[in-house]
Amino acid sequence: MAEIKDRILDLRIENSLTQSQMAKIFDVGISTISMWEQGQRIPRPNTLQEICDYFNVDMDYLMGRSDIKNRYQAGLKYDWENKKEEKSNLNIDTINTDYIMIPLYESISAGYGASNSEFIEMIPVFGLKKNGTTYFAVKVEGDSMEPKIPNGSTIIIKKDIQIENGEIGAFNLNDENFVKQKKVVKDRLILHSFNLAYDDKLVNEYDDFKEYGKVVKVMIDL
Repeated sequence: MAEIKDRILDLRIENSLTQSQMAKIFDVGISTISMWEQGQRIPRPNTLQEICDYFNVDMDYLMGRSDIKNRYQAGLKYDWENKKEEKSNLNIDTINTDYIMIPLYESISAGYGASNSEFIEMIPVFGLKKNGTTYFAVKVEGDSMEPKIPNGSTIIIKKDIQIENGEIGAFNLNDENFVKQKKVVKDRLILHSFNLAYDDKLVNEYDDFKEYGKVVKVMIDL
């Protein structure tokens, strides 16, 4: 099966684009396009979706998991649609079917930290606003945020939004990913765990710290 680097290179060549032209389209440097095509770097989640939208291909095709560029154009249904039809006994005409597809990643720690995780698949999420906002989903490993966020649940994160004091967000602290409550106490930034068995994490000025986004939805598999 092809890899993402092969798909990006093939799509660029099929559409008669130079690396310079493609760099301008996706607002990155030419060296970034080169690293994508050599497999030295993978595009960010929002850029992956932009590539799919621009070339009108499915994420599964771009990630090399399918040889079908666009299942709808091929007259096929997506796997999640088939599962939805099998499980649901509701009249589809009586429910809200508005959804957006967002990328799901392997894990984020609600405990002691997890390194950067891998993309799994695109999933449909209902109830999110289609207003240009970027969302992504991550599976949670650990029980430090229970009972609010159970171990094994999936959280939906809204990017590029200010995480206010007291809100729950996804963070990267010294190359480890966490989902925690943001608390500011006497000008000190703290990543707080709801489960008192875990110590809070103090963010110091010299730490490498990033905010990925705000947790806006928690999904639990029954």
